[in-house]
Amino acid sequence: MSVEPQKAQYCADIVATAVVSRYAKEKELPATEALRIIMETKTYDLLQDPESRLCFESAESILDMLRAEEQGDWDEWTKV
Repeated sequence: MSVEPQKAQYCADIVATAVVSRYAKEKELPATEALRIIMETKTYDLLQDPESRLCFESAESILDMLRAEEQGDWDEWTKV
């Protein structure tokens, strides 16, 4: 089932805000720095792709993907 791009982007923005907030707290970083780091990841690229439907996953699932990506654990990254 296809998702309207505007709805997917809205959802992605909401979940990205939660992910940045949690990531910043976890890493003890300012939110702007956490956002900069996250925006450079494959996980973020996938989150911005409406066809991936990643925007409908929980912030915790996306954080798990970010952690796996940081560790280079691509097998774990693809499980989410």
